[in-house]
Amino acid sequence: MSDETILAGLDEERRAVGEYTGRGGVFREHAADGSECRIVYARCTPGELDDVIREEVDLARSTGYTLEWKVYGHDTPRDLDERLTVAGFEPDDEESVLVLPVEEAALAAFDPEGRDIRRVVDERGLDDYAEIARALGRKNAEEERQQLAAALRDAPEELSIHIAYVDGEPVACGRVYFRAGGAYAELAGGRTHPAHRRHGLFTALVGSRLREARDRGRTHLFVDALPTSEPTLRKRGFRFVTWTRPFVYEPGS
Repeated sequence: MSDETILAGLDEERRAVGEYTGRGGVFREHAADGSECRIVYARCTPGELDDVIREEVDLARSTGYTLEWKVYGHDTPRDLDERLTVAGFEPDDEESVLVLPVEEAALAAFDPEGRDIRRVVDERGLDDYAEIARALGRKNAEEERQQLAAALRDAPEELSIHIAYVDGEPVACGRVYFRAGGAYAELAGGRTHPAHRRHGLFTALVGSRLREARDRGRTHLFVDALPTSEPTLRKRGFRFVTWTRPFVYEPGS
């Protein structure tokens, strides 16, 4: 499958996530608790872009939510990132968008055999997820737990959370998203307790989520990978197709 075909599929997944605003080809995704809004897809003309950005900023201010505009390397106009910076958005770290076909070779490369990996099915599981986040020093662990709880209540078929245990203790985790009607599955939130890194838990969790994607009929996995995880994923078959970078606007800043 060509990069162009893969990127078209990714764009279709992005549009399926969001709520179409009817202006500038913008699709928004809202956090269940209303505290955050993410623009997951936009195709504005150069002439309308500044007005669309201004309207989104005004809406964030009036509503009080944090606004994130997710920019991809193939988005247009090409100077979208520059215009967001001028409008007061702060760029976060750039990530690589990697894609993996759900095939036998991939299943063999990410083998979770022998690992104690469980799917979250209740609030106790989310407590374990938050425990890992706190061990990594994340200050928003409780807020994230509440957001995930709301997402599982509202659309349990679209989100799956996997946690790896060692001697009964939660030590690593990851999420996988299944958009309704989509062909792809999206990996996110991969983390490992510092004391348990370099023991294969990261790849095992990719493997457990890969198998769920296969069982649910998905054709590809994709992930926005930081430099810390990109080498491991590419070594085992993931392919780079574009880059992505979040631009964040905080109304109170």
